[in-house]
Amino acid sequence: MKQGNLRPKARILRTLGAELISSDKVALVELVKNAYDADASVVCVEFNGPLVAGQGAITVWDDGHAMDEATLESAWLDIGTNIKRQRTRSVGGRRVLGEKGIGRLAASRLGQRLELVTRTASSDIELTLNIDWSEFDNDELYLDEVQIGWNSGTPIVYSDRGSADEIFKSCFRDGWNRGRGTSIRMSGLTKTWDRESILELRTALTRLIRPKPVQSPFDEDNESVAPAAEFRIFLMFDENARDFVDYAGEISAPDDLEIPHYKVVGRIDADGTGSIVYEQVNPPYRSVESDCVMWHFDSKPQCGPFSFELSVWDRDRQALQDSLALINGTKASSGQLKLFREMLDDVAGVSIYRDGFRVFPFGEQGNDWLGLDLRRVQNPTMRVSNNQIIGSVFVTADGNPDLQDQSNREGFIASRGYTDLIKLVLAALSRLEKNRYNARHRDRRSSEEFKEGGVFANFDMADFKEALRARYPQDRELLTFVDDKSRQVEASAQEVKTILKRYSRLAMLGGLVDRILHDGKNALSLIKDAVYFGRKDIGFLDNSDCLQVSDIALRSFDKIYDASQLLEALFKRIEPFGGRKRGRPKRIRLGTIFGRVCDLLESEASSNKVTLEWENVDIDVSIDEADLQLVLHNLVNNAIYWTANQEDGKPKVVTLSGRINQDETLTISVKDTGPGVGAGCQDRIFEPYYSEKPNGVGLGLSIVGNIVEDIYGGELTLVDNSEGEGALFEATFRRRVQ
Repeated sequence: MKQGNLRPKARILRTLGAELISSDKVALVELVKNAYDADASVVCVEFNGPLVAGQGAITVWDDGHAMDEATLESAWLDIGTNIKRQRTRSVGGRRVLGEKGIGRLAASRLGQRLELVTRTASSDIELTLNIDWSEFDNDELYLDEVQIGWNSGTPIVYSDRGSADEIFKSCFRDGWNRGRGTSIRMSGLTKTWDRESILELRTALTRLIRPKPVQSPFDEDNESVAPAAEFRIFLMFDENARDFVDYAGEISAPDDLEIPHYKVVGRIDADGTGSIVYEQVNPPYRSVESDCVMWHFDSKPQCGPFSFELSVWDRDRQALQDSLALINGTKASSGQLKLFREMLDDVAGVSIYRDGFRVFPFGEQGNDWLGLDLRRVQNPTMRVSNNQIIGSVFVTADGNPDLQDQSNREGFIASRGYTDLIKLVLAALSRLEKNRYNARHRDRRSSEEFKEGGVFANFDMADFKEALRARYPQDRELLTFVDDKSRQVEASAQEVKTILKRYSRLAMLGGLVDRILHDGKNALSLIKDAVYFGRKDIGFLDNSDCLQVSDIALRSFDKIYDASQLLEALFKRIEPFGGRKRGRPKRIRLGTIFGRVCDLLESEASSNKVTLEWENVDIDVSIDEADLQLVLHNLVNNAIYWTANQEDGKPKVVTLSGRINQDETLTISVKDTGPGVGAGCQDRIFEPYYSEKPNGVGLGLSIVGNIVEDIYGGELTLVDNSEGEGALFEATFRRRVQ
């Protein structure tokens, strides 16, 4: 067997630098992070003009522990080295940020030439390495044929009065680690830097270092929120880049927008339990929750511990005016409101900080990694959008090993840990959203209004329109279209009822489709097999043997008939959910309806290890099948969800039952063995768009209430709710059940 070695062409290095580092901004950020890993106390990014492609230079200066000759050769020139992965802590004890050994390729995308100067504190020599990246563009050369040399000599740059000393003194930095450090100069810029790109870089550096977390009762011994080691960043421009001097100076954390309307701060441990502090401005309110369950799945989350702080603003005119009045003491003008919204747009988003440093692109403008905008559109009354929130999530590499960087430094690799992190952050945000909903809608309607008009009494698209205006302020065609549709909805309450009723039936579409696919495929498979094997058997026979042919054909026909019966039964089960109009109630056995609903939800219950049972089924009632199935489907589906999240070892059972009352009304009951309904939300669960589920829409119980109360003159009640012992819901039908 012949053998050979893979020999990459020299140009692969340029390709890697361009593709593994996603942008020039990210390239400079990587070099700054490398300085941090080298225990630098200060790093300076210096621009030397003119900042046009092919000219100018960028130099990254640091006062870190630098490299000796052996390290330069064995580590810096060794692309893909695992030194940082093997040594997770720096000499000075910092948790190193890089681990893939490719960050230095960032220099190759910034300029055509590189000059690296480095000196360790214990050395009397200074090393200088030069690279002309154009040499790697030669299609004829292999990577190992491009020679890179360096010189050693008396310190010049990192001497007592060298250029490094001048740089750091100009930063008004006293006590820098004089006599040691590394500078990387990239000349012959590969791109032109304009004010927009410089501002983008400064903004990225401003948000690079983790902001000081808001202190909460749960911060003790929490490494993820502990202050980072002293590390300062400066941005400088020489006289040939004077157009950008207003961006020069020390990089400091951005000033947070003052006085958010709502804020939640807390910590989530590795087992999915959390401790949370919630605060709001109007009305003033503060709550503290310890050891609350944030994770509702059988297996433990693959991320954590981590801490977080999430601040939310209402973007409607009145809310922003109230906020600015608290800040300035006077009523805000239209110009001030516009500026405030623009500031919020610039910094909105949720960032992730790992070991004190931001992970790109989380929190960048337009980066909605939590999917907040989609949640908002689906439920505008309850949910907040990405442009309403400024937040930070603080993690550690040691505590979250499943959160790994993508090769291009743009986010995390899709993994179970990353998915679980999203779920837990959304669970924390849901706590804020529920409290926010309570504060905003506490006085919007009375109980009398609710009973009179059902869930449609306050059907309002104002929040939805506001969300669209905030998200797409320039799309006049879209906003005009939404306004027109809003007026149509407001003009016809009956039409809204019809639409929402249809929507309620669509809520079961997924389950119905699954059932059709499962049972339908089985039946069709039986039909195909019967035909195939019947024809095959007949083909083996002498056609003169009519009796045998007849016998085989009859057996095949019997199988086909049995399979068709299965399809017919399936279609009968789902027929009530069709788009037909409500007809006259027909007499039906209650157990038949129970069976159909449980059959449709069987797979959901089975996958969650929940047992479905029913009692008192031998009752005949006259009622619209679709209405009763919709009511039962929503109640049972809800019960399955919460029962599935019961602690292991406890029974997971959902029980359906029915009874005819003395006044000849019908009452159906759905009882579960789940955790019960929390005391703080028992009065809210029947309101539209209110949900305790992290990603719930909040329409199930309100739809049931509308059917039972508005159509049948009955009532939907939470009869029994014992903490940790489950819940019992009863729906009583008064009309149309004779």
